[in-house]
Amino acid sequence: MKIYKTIELSKKSDLPENGWIQACLACDGKTARLYDYRVVETPTKIYDIKAHLCPDCKKKLINNDFVKKLHKKCNKYIDRLYPNLSLITNELYLPVEPNPPAPREVLSSSSTISI
Repeated sequence: MKIYKTIELSKKSDLPENGWIQACLACDGKTARLYDYRVVETPTKIYDIKAHLCPDCKKKLINNDFVKKLHKKCNKYIDRLYPNLSLITNELYLPVEPNPPAPREVLSSSSTISI
């Protein structure tokens, strides 16, 4: 069974760290609204990464430039606060078959290239 962990990204502010109202990641406004940024799955854990985003900034999500800047900012925060997680998000995970089939035998006089 995998462990589920939620990570909330917000700007630093004078608000309590564990409070439900935080500073908007884009404009520093106070908000309790969250934007679902990304879900990262590892073999043992599932990370649900969310960013605090105020209603005015959520309306700007239709603008591609705004979205690119927001995602860049999210990645920057993840790299700084969770360096191991940033390595996982860029890693390609390919599961290995527990009992792979034996390699086929090739005679030394035969060619592996067929024309």
